[in-house]
Amino acid sequence: MSETSNSNDYLDLRPLYASHYGNSRIFTAKNNGRMVIVKALKADRTDNAQCRAMLRQEYETTSMLDNKFVRKALDFVQIEGLGDCIVLEYVEGKSLAEHVRVGTLSEKQVKNILAEVCDGLYYIHRNGIVHSNLNPENIMVTAADCRVKLIDFGVPETNPDADRDLLIKEMEFVAPEIIKGEDVDLRADIYSLGKIMEFIGERNISRQYTSVATHCTQFSKEQRYDSISEVRSAITKGHPAMKIVVLLLVLAVLGVLAYVYVPKIKANMEKERAERMAADFDRVISNMRDEIPALCEKYRIKSINDSLAFDWAADSLRFAQSLTPFFGSGDFRLAPSPRSTSRKPPSKKAARKASTASW
Repeated sequence: MSETSNSNDYLDLRPLYASHYGNSRIFTAKNNGRMVIVKALKADRTDNAQCRAMLRQEYETTSMLDNKFVRKALDFVQIEGLGDCIVLEYVEGKSLAEHVRVGTLSEKQVKNILAEVCDGLYYIHRNGIVHSNLNPENIMVTAADCRVKLIDFGVPETNPDADRDLLIKEMEFVAPEIIKGEDVDLRADIYSLGKIMEFIGERNISRQYTSVATHCTQFSKEQRYDSISEVRSAITKGHPAMKIVVLLLVLAVLGVLAYVYVPKIKANMEKERAERMAADFDRVISNMRDEIPALCEKYRIKSINDSLAFDWAADSLRFAQSLTPFFGSGDFRLAPSPRSTSRKPPSKKAARKASTASW
């Protein structure tokens, strides 16, 4: 950490941003050929001991952090004309607030950004640090790959003389316990993240995190999620209502397909079944026709008028059972034929009718 620095070490100093109601102002500069951010106190506060102590505390808090989702604090220096300054990593990109206002983010990108915010908060919480100033302006989204960088740690700067309405708006994302000056823990950041989800939903970017946001923003911190890991799980597992909608859509599509295609499938099945039955029937009749000469020899029949020499009930029943699948399951058992070889001669009319019969 450098206590003093030659102004020539930081070239092309250009104002970037000044807090509306707070103590700091931001510049871009070049140091050893690279772009950096310089955070300094406002001109009328450079000699204020309390403001200087807060700025140093912010540097000491963030300088120990080294994570891809957290902007790095590079140095603490004094620059002529600016006084005490924190030198920070330069992030090429826009704040989440800018993206949301313009509407440039997809739902998938919003989900990834919220998940990465959780990852960054998980890292700093594990190191015993609470961000305490999490809001859409303090979440940078890189231009190259849409990755998150958390910036500006510390209790939000306040100025009693600031415009009241502006102050209320700027404190929108701050947990109640911070405003009341109570003890703060990681659940203050969970509250702020819930407010950020509401901010995104109010601008119609993504409303699928409403229930998660409600759980995060309970006034009593005991009623919020206990850890940022729980919040991340709730964000990434998807919205239950969305799953129900998708399921209903799938069921609706399946219903339409069933209505259109099931009758056609049934008709095709009936057609195939009928064709199989017709083929089987032709085969059975063909087999029966082929058996006629053998049956005639078996029963010693030489003409249609001859009496049966034997009882033919067994063969008649076998034939009847072969036809059962085609005509139902009625009683096909036929009475046995008389064994007597004598029979009454048929009448002339019956004889003529019988003589015209064909096997």
